[in-house]
Amino acid sequence: MSDIELRLTQRWLALEHEAIWVLGLVGARFPDLADAARKELAAHRTTRDRLRAVVTSLGGRPVGTAAAYDVPDPRDAAAGRVLVQDVESRIAAACVRLVPETTEKARDRAVRGLRTAALAQVRWGAAPEPFPGLD
Repeated sequence: MSDIELRLTQRWLALEHEAIWVLGLVGARFPDLADAARKELAAHRTTRDRLRAVVTSLGGRPVGTAAAYDVPDPRDAAAGRVLVQDVESRIAAACVRLVPETTEKARDRAVRGLRTAALAQVRWGAAPEPFPGLD
């Protein structure tokens, strides 16, 4: 396995940690978003756990969570939705970067991650993008 694949998988894992943190913040702060945040949290925790195993299988030590994340303070539910859309967008971009650097199995995982992140963006109010994850 390549060092690039490991580095990019670590980046995706770091973003999953951030998504969990952001969803916890948004769900706790805005009761009308709590159920949606809880559902997304479960999915991100599953992905996080799978990515930890992948990083280990690639010979790496899985990146941990940050003490805090540099995100704007969401003043209302709309701002909370934007926070979630942003982290999902960055996850999609991380998955896109991983696709050409991987084996078939890892590529499939990255494509599924891209799809999941793109759909989550839309669920949180973003407009659908023709090519999610590309800047």
